[in-house]
Amino acid sequence: MTPAFLTLLVTRFTELEPHLNALDAATGDGDHGATILKGLHAAAAAPDTPGLAFRLAAGGASGTIFSYLIDALASPDPLPALSKAAIRITTIGGAKAGDKTMLDALLPAAQTQTLPDAALAARQGAEATRNMAARRGRARHVEGKGVGHLDPGAVSVAEMMTLFAAHAGDKP
Repeated sequence: MTPAFLTLLVTRFTELEPHLNALDAATGDGDHGATILKGLHAAAAAPDTPGLAFRLAAGGASGTIFSYLIDALASPDPLPALSKAAIRITTIGGAKAGDKTMLDALLPAAQTQTLPDAALAARQGAEATRNMAARRGRARHVEGKGVGHLDPGAVSVAEMMTLFAAHAGDKP
């Protein structure tokens, strides 16, 4: 993962932090944007070990599961690495497609053949969480199980995938 891409992530998620926190406040504790940004700052400061730095700084379940995505994007072959990340996240958290989690964006992205397709699939997966009832996480405890609200983790995955596809496309 290049330092330039990590800087791009920090810049974009600095802009997104209030939006992601607001999404999370509707169905959770309201700190998703702050947590992701904290992890990204640490990852940017440690470009040789971005996933580890992210996990340690962000902490909690989000720190662990998003560190797998960060590591996948740092892989020399990111598309197969996305599949491995999705499997790891499913295994440790027990979530699956349709549970209204980050996996609803990551799983479709991992099933594609190109980075632009992965970005599009992640965005479509994140949008689909709006009509899902949460079966995992804090959102499953709120009235209506979060139906009508986007999952902030899925939105974060879609943003990361979109930035990654654009950044990779800029390479000669």
